[in-house]
Amino acid sequence: MIKRLKFLFIYGLTWIVFFQFLRVIFFAYHYKKALELPSYLWVSSAFHGLRMDVSFAAYMLVIPTLLIAFTAGKWNWYKKTAIIYSIIISFLITLLSVADLELFRAWGFRIEGSILQYLKTPTEALASMGAAPVFPLVLLFAFIFVLISSLLTTVIRRSVSAFERFGFYFTIPAFILLTASLIVPIRGGFQLAPMNESAVFFSNKSFANYAAVNVPWNFMSSVINATYSTKNPFVYFKENEAEKMVSSLYGTGGETEKIIRSGKDVNIILIIWESFTAKVAGNLGGMKNVTPEFERLSKEGMLFTNIYASGNRSDKGMVAILSGYPAQPTTSIIKIPKKTVTLPSLPGVFHKNGWNTSFYYGGETEFANMKSYFLQQGFDKITDKERFDASEMNSKWGAHDHIVLDRLLSDLDTQKQPFFSTLFTLSSHEPFEVPVKTVIPGNDPEHLFLNAHHYTDASIGNFIEQAKKKPWWKNTLVVIIADHGHPMPETHKTKPSEFYIPMLWLGGVLEKRNTRIDTLASQTDLAATLLNQFHLPSSEFMWSNDIFRKNRIPFAYFAFNNGLGWMRPSGFLVRDNLGGNITEEKGKPEKSEEALGKAYLQASFTDYLKR
Repeated sequence: MIKRLKFLFIYGLTWIVFFQFLRVIFFAYHYKKALELPSYLWVSSAFHGLRMDVSFAAYMLVIPTLLIAFTAGKWNWYKKTAIIYSIIISFLITLLSVADLELFRAWGFRIEGSILQYLKTPTEALASMGAAPVFPLVLLFAFIFVLISSLLTTVIRRSVSAFERFGFYFTIPAFILLTASLIVPIRGGFQLAPMNESAVFFSNKSFANYAAVNVPWNFMSSVINATYSTKNPFVYFKENEAEKMVSSLYGTGGETEKIIRSGKDVNIILIIWESFTAKVAGNLGGMKNVTPEFERLSKEGMLFTNIYASGNRSDKGMVAILSGYPAQPTTSIIKIPKKTVTLPSLPGVFHKNGWNTSFYYGGETEFANMKSYFLQQGFDKITDKERFDASEMNSKWGAHDHIVLDRLLSDLDTQKQPFFSTLFTLSSHEPFEVPVKTVIPGNDPEHLFLNAHHYTDASIGNFIEQAKKKPWWKNTLVVIIADHGHPMPETHKTKPSEFYIPMLWLGGVLEKRNTRIDTLASQTDLAATLLNQFHLPSSEFMWSNDIFRKNRIPFAYFAFNNGLGWMRPSGFLVRDNLGGNITEEKGKPEKSEEALGKAYLQASFTDYLKR
């Protein structure tokens, strides 16, 4: 039994060491890029990449661990099977890793499933490799393959030959149980977010992050999730026709109404409120006494009364807010770093123009692959769950909202101005645990949801009151917006009500106060609206529609799993993409409105596929 366990340990460790060796080769092959990094980032890449190496080594241990359960009496068959298995895996991994060396030079990202498309046109694929040093790469492939396959074969022969007879009644259940336990290293540990690229992304230097990625893990993940697909399932018009229809919605535009005192000294605090549906805001027609602080603060600032979230999940909302980019109904762009790196972003623009940028979240930024996006988009500093004590956490997600808000408030006292700081709350996410006495009683999910929002509301209210006492307040704009809406509470049962969210602007730089902005708009419109107030470039945010621009065409689009919502001042429609049916409508929108909604879905998904 012990010798079998020892073999599995050595076998897995061999793969882990081999992956680190491949990382060294990657650095050496791209030595010019490697030399642009400080040397400590080489070590950091290896250290952060170790989690993904262990994850993929655990994947490859599944078959050997399961089969070893049946070696109680005889094991020569196992030796032969393990050797053949290892040689095949070695060949495939070496092939991927060597091909990745040159493809990274051309593509700028690690190899993934898109390479499979080139197998359909092998002649063109070979032609595209004309400039590659094919012969040296073949030699390198042969060297690496012989090295790892020989090493693994030696480990197998020596270890398996030392096996001893063992009782079937114990061996089989023990190793089946051990096989099942490999799920822990495969998913990267016991944390909420399973293994993804964000688990190894750690730097604002993209090459250091890419070096940390394990190539076979990245390839397998891409194939399983079909992230390489370039087929648009939402085609209703010719591509140029759909683009023309969407472009007409943004128009040529006019001047932007100034509603804040602009200047290079203006600070921005963006608070993204988890699941903050308008259904819990009394001044937006929602339930009374759930968010009294938000309603009080609305009288001090500008309340936007007709805003709709772009998607139904945090990962989609984050990109909609920070990059002004619409949600995809069947996937999420934030999960694919090679696509998100092409997106513009608010922190990116502010960073380039002299603002100090930071992001605060009490949970795991690795969740839904958000961390890779944040690192790409110009945040100078990221504060997440790892920066808080265990005593400050709830049982599942992370640090309580008031703890994170207090940390931000404290840090801003020493933050160089101007700053652009983003904070993402979490207490109003399931399981709705809050560290205060229950105000809205009830143990069912809906009442827990309401009580959690009451707590977050109180925490934000206290934060604003404390911020008003700070010397930087008079030069600050605060934006409060939801990441997405929520089906609860079930006071309204239309699909648009699930996407209807509040947005509030506060701060010493506001020219107008106690004002309601009733213009129909989307979460994606924040980016252009905010940047144009500062005379900063917003043309890259092609999906963002400045709320204060004269002659603006008001509309909002939202996406959910295989469905879309299309909002206009005259009414709305909700369409099922699978059946092609209109499932909800109000105001009897014209047929042309359905066509616009379909064109928006098609054009936005086409843009997603091309990134």
